[in-house]
Amino acid sequence: MTEDRTLFGDGRYPDTGPVAVLARLAFLGAGLAIVIAVFLPPSMVPQFVRSHYLEHFAAFYVAALAGIAAMPRTRLRRIGLAYVIFATVLEASHLIAGAHIGPLINNWVADLGGLAAAAAPVVVERFRRRFPRRS
Repeated sequence: MTEDRTLFGDGRYPDTGPVAVLARLAFLGAGLAIVIAVFLPPSMVPQFVRSHYLEHFAAFYVAALAGIAAMPRTRLRRIGLAYVIFATVLEASHLIAGAHIGPLINNWVADLGGLAAAAAPVVVERFRRRFPRRS
């Protein structure tokens, strides 16, 4: 299959195409932003929405979308598992500082909700492809 640099073409998109590079940069940027936001004092982290849990949801939603786009050959289960481990380690790191477990579990659930919301359209599309088109 020949390379196709158009965004919605049928050919293979090159690994060094601008959208592929942008997806990898977005993936690294989102992961780095989450790690920095976790370890900064709460007063230094900008608030984008009123709900703390919605911020967790949105951060992992954007990070998961970027991860799925940045790693097109990696199984979705592997990407999802990596994000579950990432969220678990980040939320568990607060336990070392003496945080209460209840809010951490709520944060973790919001993180996983963002991951699930990002992965759901991919899963549904793959399921739909299994059915032949009617003539």
